[in-house]
Amino acid sequence: MPTPALTPDQFLAGFPPPIQTLAHRTRDLVSRVLPASTEQVRLGWQIIGFYLPSRSHTIYTGFIIPHPTYVTLGFVYGILLDDPAGRLLGAKEKLKQVRYLTLPNAQAVRDPALPPWLRQAAELALMPTALRGPMLRAARAIM
Repeated sequence: MPTPALTPDQFLAGFPPPIQTLAHRTRDLVSRVLPASTEQVRLGWQIIGFYLPSRSHTIYTGFIIPHPTYVTLGFVYGILLDDPAGRLLGAKEKLKQVRYLTLPNAQAVRDPALPPWLRQAAELALMPTALRGPMLRAARAIM
């Protein structure tokens, strides 16, 4: 019999209380900006993934990773997000498409750039692969 999936609350219970609070605030932000999103704990990756509904399945859009002293908010197609100031991380690690931010405190979760990035991440994830694919190839070519 398969192991029952952990809820995000159960998953976060193993982290220090300040990180639990920070992760919950990040989850609340995602839920407010993307109210149709759902969450799923991926133990192998140690993440809380957020997904958007499509006609036939849910689409992996981004993730929240709790760490001992901060939380990561990541975007599956982050390489395509508008980031003129170069704030998103991942390029130096040569990540092919993911980009992310580290959120060290509650102030960081209130960053006004986060809601637009979440909305754009949702649009990109829901975009047909035939449209998104060429965009990804072009972005990777200039990395």
